[in-house]
Amino acid sequence: MASLNPQEIIVVSKGGGRLHVRFAEGVKTKDAPRLFAEISRQALAEKARELLIDARAIQEKLSVLRRLQMILAFVTNLRGFRVAGVLSEISVDPKKLGETMARNRGANVKVFTNLPEAMTWLGWMKSD
Repeated sequence: MASLNPQEIIVVSKGGGRLHVRFAEGVKTKDAPRLFAEISRQALAEKARELLIDARAIQEKLSVLRRLQMILAFVTNLRGFRVAGVLSEISVDPKKLGETMARNRGANVKVFTNLPEAMTWLGWMKSD
């Protein structure tokens, strides 16, 4: 069975068609293609259909080029899943251009800066 490197990706919970992972401190956006591939392998091994990726540990302001590279890596590896991504305030694009680009390429994804909102969108938590 696939397993994730706990120094980079921590499995918060799994089961019931769900996989919740959190990037560890020190993870960099340049590693996104490899990390997204590892998450995809783990999700397939767990038979997960819904993913919650908590990437708030990444505290980088992203250039347009880096954001595009991340989107392409995301779509390549995670297009077949329903994904809520939680980003730090510094990393998130307030216009959500990256989310739009990923959705236009067939990804079922929504970006948040708030974990409970992401969980609610996935239906893992009831809204107030």
